[in-house]
Amino acid sequence: MLAKDAAAHPGHPTTLSRLTLSMALAMGSLYWSATAVAQTDETVPAHNALEVIEVTAQKRTQNVMKVPVTVSTVSADVIEKNNAVLLSDVDKYIPGFSFDDSSMTQAGVQIRGISSPGITVGGDPSSASFYDDVYMPRAAQNVLFSDIQRVEVLKGPQGTLFGRNAAMGVVSVIPNEPGAYDEGFVRLTAGTDYLMRAEGMFNKALSDQVFVRVNALTTEQDGFINNLSSPDWNDSEPYDLGARDHKAARIALRWEPSDATQLQLALEVDDLEQAPPMAVGLSEWAYQGGTDPFASAAQNDVRNGVESRDMTAWTAKLWHTFDQRWSMKGVVSHRQWETVNREDEDGTADITRYFDTSNNEDSDIFYTEWQLNYSGERVNVVTGVSYSKEDVSQQTELNLTADTLARLTTAELNGQLTQGVSAQLAQMLGGTSDAAAEAVFGPGVTFDAAVQQTLDSFGLPMDHMWNADQWAGALNALGVGGDIMAAIGLGGLPLDGDIVRATGDLTYDIVSQELGVAEIFGPSYSGQFWQENIFNTGDFTNWGVFADVDFAVTDRWHVIGGLRYSHDQKDFTWYIPPTSFASVRPGVSNALFPQVDLAASDSWSKVTGRLVTSFEIDDDQMLFVSYSTGYKSGGFDSLVPIDQSQGQQAFEPEDTTNFEVGYKAVLADQLVMNLTVYRTELDNFQISVESKPPGNSQAVPSIINENRSIDGLEIDLRWQATPNLILSAVSEIRSTDVETPAFYNAEGVLVDARNESFDASTNYTLSANWYPDVDFAQVNVFVDYVFVENIRDQDPDLESYKRAVDAYFADRKDLNARVAFSSEDDKYTLGIWAKNLLDERYVEGISGRTAAILGTPFGRVNRGREVGVDLKITF
Repeated sequence: MLAKDAAAHPGHPTTLSRLTLSMALAMGSLYWSATAVAQTDETVPAHNALEVIEVTAQKRTQNVMKVPVTVSTVSADVIEKNNAVLLSDVDKYIPGFSFDDSSMTQAGVQIRGISSPGITVGGDPSSASFYDDVYMPRAAQNVLFSDIQRVEVLKGPQGTLFGRNAAMGVVSVIPNEPGAYDEGFVRLTAGTDYLMRAEGMFNKALSDQVFVRVNALTTEQDGFINNLSSPDWNDSEPYDLGARDHKAARIALRWEPSDATQLQLALEVDDLEQAPPMAVGLSEWAYQGGTDPFASAAQNDVRNGVESRDMTAWTAKLWHTFDQRWSMKGVVSHRQWETVNREDEDGTADITRYFDTSNNEDSDIFYTEWQLNYSGERVNVVTGVSYSKEDVSQQTELNLTADTLARLTTAELNGQLTQGVSAQLAQMLGGTSDAAAEAVFGPGVTFDAAVQQTLDSFGLPMDHMWNADQWAGALNALGVGGDIMAAIGLGGLPLDGDIVRATGDLTYDIVSQELGVAEIFGPSYSGQFWQENIFNTGDFTNWGVFADVDFAVTDRWHVIGGLRYSHDQKDFTWYIPPTSFASVRPGVSNALFPQVDLAASDSWSKVTGRLVTSFEIDDDQMLFVSYSTGYKSGGFDSLVPIDQSQGQQAFEPEDTTNFEVGYKAVLADQLVMNLTVYRTELDNFQISVESKPPGNSQAVPSIINENRSIDGLEIDLRWQATPNLILSAVSEIRSTDVETPAFYNAEGVLVDARNESFDASTNYTLSANWYPDVDFAQVNVFVDYVFVENIRDQDPDLESYKRAVDAYFADRKDLNARVAFSSEDDKYTLGIWAKNLLDERYVEGISGRTAAILGTPFGRVNRGREVGVDLKITF
């Protein structure tokens, strides 16, 4: 493939030049193709014509083909043809961009291979998200596509105009605005797994100056994996895996008191309550032994598992034109949300391996931005200030059953028993040599084998200390079985499993008191919960001042320069109280997180900017070259407390520099092309890893800082192949060099610091948009094919439990289609659609959070083929 050829030697000095050559060859070949097509005399029907969208990527309304920035757009038409309701439904049309919504409240934007998933409220994403010109924090990024005008994705640092956390790019979702007309629609959708979706909108002019627009969307779908668990501790039946239920509504009121002034107020509500992120067990204790990740059933016994978000917001916007040259725009918004994300972390119904986590947030953000714009004959200026204040509160729950805690205690006791037996044998044999062991136990027996034989004779190691026979063997191996029998009045009799069962917790309590270990307790505690909590609060303030000047040197040659000063202040706290189990078992201490009560504070400032030059070759072609810098503030890891009095510090801010060359063209009115080659240097990339450092019994997401260098080429093409057929293709080539510090992985193994290089997987999306000539209606056939090469096997840290799942390494091959029939007046449209028409199945992710301590990795899989119909009525 082209991607592999171009990046065969990642990090080699000629990588960028090869990418540039590839782009030049592509430009040349496509130009001649377009020239040939242009010779046709056929007239293209208006509804089939290629769209050239107006965008606000530079805080100015511009033709997207004239903007000297790499910006990709998804129109309302494409959103409708895909039955799209989330960014993850349309990311395939944007090269170098993907959106992970496996957790709706912890979604992840990825631009050019850089994403910032994770649950820490003390950090920020590397790419900024905006909705209706308002910055959207981490848990609020995943909004429903109800009555959306378009989506813009700007790649490369965009801090000059967009401010905080735009180090790698910006995603901007732009809803429709109220207008001076009356219109509306209702759209109903039904599909696989009882998908039921209803959307409605109406726009009405209340007077010559006042307009209102109201829209609402609700989408529900049953799960596609039957959850067979029904534990007593649940208040209701647990969700089937993959079940969805999301609702949103918006009302916007616009007042235009004069031609120069417009004021708009919008209110939004968003209600999410659905199944938590899935946990398909991949261990021997999971459903059917975890052998089939695509089984029709699973066992998630999480207590009251749910993913929910209750979000409300208001936004006020003001536009005013002073004269032909000066204008201003102001945005003021407040958004509040509460989330719960309680999910299974073991993928089994084994009560002795139960583990769940819950991320609960209660947060709000105030955001405002004010712009002053000047537009002259040669100079176009955008200046402004922005300010945001975010107050966050997070509770991270880690919940085990007492049965699970007893299993963890068992593992510790097994280690102590092994050491004790080894010491006794060494004393008896006079050393630990294999020769001494062979002399006593027979030919070929090593010292280690002798230790294991002794353990076997007592039924050790224990699987679980509540196994009465194993517990009796352990006490006898320790040489305390006789003492315990004497203590309970049965001196002279051997201690066995029947005695342990008959006495309930008694033998456990005796050992607990003698050893001073309250975590040794008996089976009467079975089914009770051991909870540990981390409570975080954050007070985050950001403000910035910016100016961006576009100077027309000539009618075709422009130079743009911009600067922004940004300042971030973060105050953060950690409070970890004693485990809830201490109220029923005094003396126990936290097993997962030590008790702390700490506060930290830090601030960061940065000047970022951009310098761009663009040249219009003719009215239909443009070249641009840009250099830009970006910044994301440092922060705090909500799960890893730091004590600044001991010299511990917040993690470092990210710094980005980006060099980019782009070519945009509309050739012969039939070929739209966007080609970009770039090099990005990203320092202190804040990456979340599952880490289990020494002293921790559980792997937790933790932040480390990497340095990355990225070379890439992005291709976005649309071709009017015939008057009734538009063909499109998007793809990318990307090579990344990474410097990673040493860290402990999820299995507690120290991974050494290293330098490595890797190429992006070969990926592309091909689509066809066809309007066949028929007499009885307007017909549209829309088809796309998505291919993403799987390169997970190139991960040098790939754990054994991931290697054991073959489906984890499958390439993605998705074929999607929709056929729509519309009346001549466009009032009625009936669509028949299919997603993943070939019914390809994928393991989309594997978590090892509990693999090391409980042996219970689990995964997430896709839904498979979906089919359905939709009906839209416009009035």
